[in-house]
Amino acid sequence: MFFLFFIGIPLIEVMLFITIGKYIGLWNTILIIIITGIIGAILVKSQGVATLKKGLEEIQSNKIPIQSMVQGIAIIIAGAFLLTPGFLTDTLGAILLIPPFRSKIAGFVIEYLKKRSTFKTTFEQHPKNTSETKDEKIYEGKYEEIKKKDKKKKKIFIKIYI
Repeated sequence: MFFLFFIGIPLIEVMLFITIGKYIGLWNTILIIIITGIIGAILVKSQGVATLKKGLEEIQSNKIPIQSMVQGIAIIIAGAFLLTPGFLTDTLGAILLIPPFRSKIAGFVIEYLKKRSTFKTTFEQHPKNTSETKDEKIYEGKYEEIKKKDKKKKKIFIKIYI
């Protein structure tokens, strides 16, 4: 599958170059490729900075920036597509730069990753609180990440101070 991606995409691009070049000419085809590369680099930079700022705001408000991280990865992929010469890759890159489409794609990726992960959680309260104030309670938690394919378990111990 991965091999077909690297053989199929350039093959389609060459066919599109020949077909479109036949209708609009060689120099117009080359000019379009250069212009889409420049515009793509500008758009990727501006949207990448905006997504980075949004992610930093989420971190400052103690939220996990999963949506921003996936959208940032989509912007990087869009930049790679737009800088790669070709009409198919430019189209794919442009689709990834449209925020509603990128959000939909990021939502699908996040849901897919959620379905592939299974977490088992347990929480216990300490019977004796050794902290200085009586209002502060300590909760301990454990979770295990269970991978179906590998059947490996990752154990992490968490202490939460409230």
